[in-house]
Amino acid sequence: MKIRRFHLADLPRVMQLERACFGSEGYSRATFLAHAFRDRKGFYVAEDGGGQMIGYVLVRLALPWLGPRKGGVTSIAVTPAQRRQGIGRALLEAALAYLKEHHAEQADLEVNVTNRAAQSLYESLGFKQTKLLPHYYGPNRDGLRMVLDLSRVEHPAPSQGGTDVGRG
Repeated sequence: MKIRRFHLADLPRVMQLERACFGSEGYSRATFLAHAFRDRKGFYVAEDGGGQMIGYVLVRLALPWLGPRKGGVTSIAVTPAQRRQGIGRALLEAALAYLKEHHAEQADLEVNVTNRAAQSLYESLGFKQTKLLPHYYGPNRDGLRMVLDLSRVEHPAPSQGGTDVGRG
């Protein structure tokens, strides 16, 4: 597996993955483009040994003049056939390393209350549940906000073979 920064040529494959994981509720092409142009270096993709995209993570940084440096995970997806193989963890480690590199003190994310697998992954990395978000994902579909204090946690750069997140 290789984790690298997103390139615009990846967008069609990101959109395929988004539809496979989230269906009609996934982000639009315009949303991904807006994030990519805002901060392309906080957008990572995972590829298998054959160069096929198997996951992505989209990271955001708050504007520095708004107070303490915060960031978060806007979206993460791993192709359904490749889940529970460490890909999501590797993508999150890349995201957290990026946030720490940019001096973020806190990271947050939102997750569906029914997605226990994702919650367990986030908790294993130190995220804590902080708030129930009623109807966050639509009527009767609640979310949870989870927060990680990055100033207290040491996250090394991802250790997966072939990772090149340190290059543009």
